[in-house]
Amino acid sequence: MADFLGTRDSNVAISTDNAARKVLILDTITDFDDGVGNIESAEGLFDLGGTNQSTNPTNFNGNIVSEGFYTFSNTLSLDAIYDVSLGAILGMSSEDEYDLFDSGRGATLFEDAKAPFDGSSEIQCGAEIQVGADDSDLANITSFQKIAQQSTIKGRFFKFRCRITSEDNKVRAKVHDLKFSVNFEKRTESGEDIVSSASGTDITFTNGFFATPSIGVAGQGMATGDYFTITSKTKNGFTIRFFNSSNTGISRTFDFQAVGHGLKS
Repeated sequence: MADFLGTRDSNVAISTDNAARKVLILDTITDFDDGVGNIESAEGLFDLGGTNQSTNPTNFNGNIVSEGFYTFSNTLSLDAIYDVSLGAILGMSSEDEYDLFDSGRGATLFEDAKAPFDGSSEIQCGAEIQVGADDSDLANITSFQKIAQQSTIKGRFFKFRCRITSEDNKVRAKVHDLKFSVNFEKRTESGEDIVSSASGTDITFTNGFFATPSIGVAGQGMATGDYFTITSKTKNGFTIRFFNSSNTGISRTFDFQAVGHGLKS
């Protein structure tokens, strides 16, 4: 169950749904206690602001704000700029809270309210998880884009937020689950017919990995007893040196293949 420990703008509130889960919802344009005059004269639904048609003619039939944002408490800071594969999981329900049988649907008497009991309006609301990225600092992030089913974004610093919308000010999205995933795609970097020095050869990857990759080496023209060592292995490269059976450094031609995750820019 989500705790929603991030920050909400003034248009987003925390409530509970019918399953007793915490949910993010859009707030109302006006509050019940913002009404002018006698509280008994407030009209509409209490939870939706109790709007009065004479004092609030514009939003009397719809009192939900059109957009709001929730910003995740979790951010992502990397040691360099990478291509990052992002995924999003969002759980929500929706409800037209003005299209309830006991709201009257425009009727003065309860028994005059139109069927069906559970409501019939087309739900026009939604939510999406968005990401903002920057190469220099978290504080520089001001623009965001939707995370698609699987999005690849380049950057070093990342912020995440949820955008919640209502298209007609009468329906609410109730967001009960928000998650994002961060992955680095598996990739391979290789080299062929490299001639080593007898004192050792440093190999630098064209693009570094997010973590140290596995490295395979195939020596060419190896004599009986020849062997090699790999040292200084990092996510950016390695050092290789060949020896003969007498443990003397020699020159050999070799191929290598490095397999790991993440593409460093």
